[in-house]
Amino acid sequence: MVGLSAQQVLRQRMDSTANNLANMTTAGFKVEHVVSRELSEKPASASDLPGDIAFTDAWMLQRDFSPGPLERTGNPLDFALEGEGFFVVETPGGEAFTRDGRFGLDDQGRVVTRNGDPVLGDGGPITLNPDGGPISVSREGSISQDGVVVGTLRVSTFNTPGALEKIGANMWRATDEAPRTAEGRIAAGFVEGSNVNAIQELTNMIEISRAYTSVAKMLSQSDELRGTSIDKLARVG
Repeated sequence: MVGLSAQQVLRQRMDSTANNLANMTTAGFKVEHVVSRELSEKPASASDLPGDIAFTDAWMLQRDFSPGPLERTGNPLDFALEGEGFFVVETPGGEAFTRDGRFGLDDQGRVVTRNGDPVLGDGGPITLNPDGGPISVSREGSISQDGVVVGTLRVSTFNTPGALEKIGANMWRATDEAPRTAEGRIAAGFVEGSNVNAIQELTNMIEISRAYTSVAKMLSQSDELRGTSIDKLARVG
């Protein structure tokens, strides 16, 4: 039971680490790690020493919301946030939040995410004239075209961003906490890279793999010892 409990946690840690490495180049991705906890109720007990056996399980995924590096793209509809906050997106399921600022235009001229969800400004979706002149974006997120302000990117933040619910497509949804206006600065022509530390994640993967192998070996040896003991008892009987 102890070995199986350890293997389950290690397997989930490996899945999380592999997901981090797979998203090394995903704009705005935030690294995730499994947090384990000791179970207060013991699902089994030892018949011999040591008797104080602790069982653990994978309690939650902890996300590191520290900023990733800014990468210049030159695309006028690519935006990166410097500091805290999230871009606000309108999805079929309600408002969602993202750090992935790789935006474009749909056939209606609306600024949208790569999934086609409208990006919200202070007055709703931001719409540009596809046949108009080039756009300019202020550090405060105000978007102008042909000398006219067409909208201001809405940026929201949370006191506890770790409580956000991940909904896929590099977006999150608020749970119990309501968003508040953030003071994040906008960098146009840039995107925020992933904050995954590849060397650290590879090191974690090696350590998890070694620990899993060690537990598997311990379980195998325990089974062999148990089989040998039963065989001896059968001969004595």
